[in-house]
Amino acid sequence: MRELTDSYRVHFGLVLVLCGVDLLCMASTWLPGEGIVPKRLVVGLFVSSFPVFAVALIRSFTSGAAAQLMGRGNADRLFRYALLLPPTLKLAYAFIICLAVLGFATGAGTAEDAQADASGYYYTYWDKTAHPQHSARVELTESEYYEALKSQLRIFCAAPAMVHALGSFFVLASASAAAGRTLTAPECSYGSAERPRWS
Repeated sequence: MRELTDSYRVHFGLVLVLCGVDLLCMASTWLPGEGIVPKRLVVGLFVSSFPVFAVALIRSFTSGAAAQLMGRGNADRLFRYALLLPPTLKLAYAFIICLAVLGFATGAGTAEDAQADASGYYYTYWDKTAHPQHSARVELTESEYYEALKSQLRIFCAAPAMVHALGSFFVLASASAAAGRTLTAPECSYGSAERPRWS
């Protein structure tokens, strides 16, 4: 993709690498056993998604991509631009979206705030049916505790994966817009895609 030059190439590569690490961490939560990815890594990836996405969004506004692809009446342009991405990128984005949705779906139902202390494994919730209302404790077995932790981490990995994927799309669109003030489809390394120009 020839549009990805200099800082755009670095930014695009960085965002995709972070997205890949997100997906690997999320996939590890489906493995059997008690092993889980370090919480610090997951938190670091989650926090990193905000500045990386913010920079990508700012670039889309400064390059003119946002004006051409977002806002009223531009949904068709955004759709057409996405369709003209190289096949490899389209497959990669589809894979990321499907895997992240699967992560949300399998993690949402069992992602209690599991905790462990000297008394055992448990999670707490606010019991609104009691009078007076109070915090209630639910005991967990060791296997339930680790499953709850994995579900929690799965969601915290799926969310930044989606954000990083969207950020990479904005970087790509920004690079295309910066290459010429009229947005074009990105060129593939093996040849040029059809390059429609939208005024």
